[in-house]
Amino acid sequence: MSDTSNQLPGKGPMASVTIGVFDGVHLGHLALVARVQEGAARLGGESVAFTFDPHPAAILAPDHVPPYLTSTSEKVVRLREAGVDRVVVLPFSAKLAALAPEEFVDQHLVPLAGPAELVIGPDFALGHGRVGDARRLAAIGASRGFLVEVVPARLEDDEVISSSRIRRLIQRGDILPAARLLGRPPLVAGTVVRGDGRGGTIGIPTANLDVDPGRCRPAAGVYAVRIRSESTPSGPGHAGVMNVGNRPTFDGTGLRFEVHRLDWEGDALNEWWELDLIDRLREERRFESPAELVEQIRADIVRSRQILSM
Repeated sequence: MSDTSNQLPGKGPMASVTIGVFDGVHLGHLALVARVQEGAARLGGESVAFTFDPHPAAILAPDHVPPYLTSTSEKVVRLREAGVDRVVVLPFSAKLAALAPEEFVDQHLVPLAGPAELVIGPDFALGHGRVGDARRLAAIGASRGFLVEVVPARLEDDEVISSSRIRRLIQRGDILPAARLLGRPPLVAGTVVRGDGRGGTIGIPTANLDVDPGRCRPAAGVYAVRIRSESTPSGPGHAGVMNVGNRPTFDGTGLRFEVHRLDWEGDALNEWWELDLIDRLREERRFESPAELVEQIRADIVRSRQILSM
């Protein structure tokens, strides 16, 4: 991965390091990032984040892998944008999972980062059987020359901010609360693929997005979105409306992500699109006729314009 490094920088044990899955890189994760940045500045070293690919559950509990909020590459970008100097992505495997915490520290943490301090969350643990909790890591650190600091969990409405909490919100279509916990809009991404062309026949052309089934998917419904594409990779994104569902008015089957890009004409086939979910406009429902559906879509477009202009 081009923006990661598995090379010790050669400064000696001066790094402030954190470790985690960091799915979503939400506000709770950013509290850890802020602390390692402060530590790195104080030490005159670098801030380093260790993370894993794939999600540890893919190895430890393959039947219970949570849908991801951020792919590994997206996660690295978010951590770097948050100010982490270096992100180390460790391939997670059965062999890695079987390591005792001392072995993980000696084989990975110390050689790859040279930590002066390790910053972790209150529920963090590593090593086989999750025995490497804060107390044991502190003892390991004392013999390896680094300190361990536990950063309290960040709360929102008296509940811990967590990736699982954010997933539940997105899956219910509660986009605004999810965005508040993430610190940014939730993301849906995929390649534009050929659809059945029905949108063009009703005067509202859509692009069909092939979204990875492993990604956390929003509840069926209609959403105001901002679109970044290969032709417009930066900036706030192009305004759009997305329908997530199975097209009940046309007796459709299978979940589809159909995106109407406002005030735009073109062929985006095979382009990679990233969509920020700004708000959910309504639930998906069956209409009595295509004409009634078109009338509703036009109302959705008007409302989306209003939301996206705020």
